[in-house]
Amino acid sequence: MAPEVQVQSVDTATEEQDNLDFAQMLDSYKFDEPKRGEIIKGLVLEVRDDEIIVDVGSKRDAIVPRRDLDNLSEEIRSSLGPGDEIMVYVIRQVSDGDLLVSISKALTLEDWDRATALSENDEVIDVEIIGANKGGVLATFGRLRGFVPNSQLANAPRTSSIDKLNAAKNDLIGQTIKVKVIEVNQRRNRLVMSETAAAREVREDLFANLDAGQVIEGTVVGLAEYGAFVDIGDGVHGLIHISKLDWQHVNHPSEILSIGDLVKARIDQIDVERERISLNRQVVLPDPWDDVEEQMAVGTLVEGTISSVAEYGIFLELPMGITGLVHVSEMASYNIQDPRKWAKEGDVILVRVISIDADRKRIGLSLDAVEQEELHDWMIKRGNPDETALVGQEELDDEDDEIEPDDTVETEPEADTELEFEDEVTDENAE
Repeated sequence: MAPEVQVQSVDTATEEQDNLDFAQMLDSYKFDEPKRGEIIKGLVLEVRDDEIIVDVGSKRDAIVPRRDLDNLSEEIRSSLGPGDEIMVYVIRQVSDGDLLVSISKALTLEDWDRATALSENDEVIDVEIIGANKGGVLATFGRLRGFVPNSQLANAPRTSSIDKLNAAKNDLIGQTIKVKVIEVNQRRNRLVMSETAAAREVREDLFANLDAGQVIEGTVVGLAEYGAFVDIGDGVHGLIHISKLDWQHVNHPSEILSIGDLVKARIDQIDVERERISLNRQVVLPDPWDDVEEQMAVGTLVEGTISSVAEYGIFLELPMGITGLVHVSEMASYNIQDPRKWAKEGDVILVRVISIDADRKRIGLSLDAVEQEELHDWMIKRGNPDETALVGQEELDDEDDEIEPDDTVETEPEADTELEFEDEVTDENAE
């Protein structure tokens, strides 16, 4: 019996031939094989528990091994899925022809490239401080660790003790600061940053955008006898001189401001070279002189607090927060030759308004124009009917003992009042 001959269908034979031809073509195709150390783009094909399969356009798939996945954050690992484009670093080709690649290494090298670009472009960036050591502080930069030396910390105490320096650095941990990259050495794994360089540029940019007359808002960061320091942003401080804090007389800034207060102020002067900014809070507050003539009129009795004393008169802070002058010629009935020997700052006295010039912000006051009966009634209201009519009367009596009966007390000419008033105001407002 003749052996049975199996006949293969034409379609099957043709399909096998096509597959064979495709395999031969694939083997014969000259792929650009990735080289060790290259960073190439790939497409995630499959995510497994212990590896990720990536198509990198080669004959063989690339494999991201388990140990490399362990170097990735949970956030990155969970975000990877089929179809995602990723960058991988070529490690080597394994025995079966597959490529071994690393995602974490690619990310790290990208960070080095970014650091180099930042250094070349002299850019300012924000980094988080994560630790401190003897030489400085450590900062995060992608998958790298940057180092900010003590000498490059903008606010580190330079002459304080080691303990204070370490405390200042420890306070920075967890905070975000602005820095510039000043050294990149991948071979030595050195990434050095500078806060002082960044702060300098930030200040320069801020000063360039400030103009005299501009109203700013800032935080009170310091109080001194002569004024208040205000942080107007990025560590740039301006000074509100004590004479510009308020319309009323201020003995010390702490009377009206506290550390941490938000204040508005106008920029009066900018010194770019010395990095000094003079601020004025007074002008952004309601001006009591705008309606002074509605609040008080010539002839009004008013009590005031002595804010300063000069040879030619007494300056009183009035209830509205404005200052008036009692010229020495308006206290002649008390035989006062030198107000400095009679009046004391902080004392309260009763006077009469004798002139108002709202345009020039001048109020003339008089002791002589107060009647004794008015003075007595005022003292009763204050609860001291038996007190001496005027503070300093004892000193005045001592002076009277030295004056002969026929002597007369000379007073300064009334005409000098205006000039002396202007001089005193100028002195008080001088910074």
